[in-house]
Amino acid sequence: HYVRGGKPGYFPKLSRSDEMAFPHPVPLNLWDPFGFTSKMTPERKEKALLAEVNNGRLAMIGIFGMISASKGLQVPGLDTVGIKPYAGEVMAPFTAGDTALPFVADMAAKIGTYGY
Repeated sequence: HYVRGGKPGYFPKLSRSDEMAFPHPVPLNLWDPFGFTSKMTPERKEKALLAEVNNGRLAMIGIFGMISASKGLQVPGLDTVGIKPYAGEVMAPFTAGDTALPFVADMAAKIGTYGY
């Protein structure tokens, strides 16, 4: 993990053959399973990483915009799309039908009591 001195974005290879080898049924790695980035220069890899991070940020902004528009809030660009209002609780995906799961009954009791 990068907090303990590791490298951010690094995934250990599943196809390694040293003493830390991991038994895995498929000889593909989690990061770049087909070796597309092995021939990239470090500058190109850095640019691709920045593009990937920015794409992730844009996706998060998009999903929160859709959630906000579905709750009836005004979102520029999404106001005229015609998103149907979502009557459920976006941040509480469990309902009273899931009370067999631990803590769901307590969570379901609080749905609708926060004033929004």
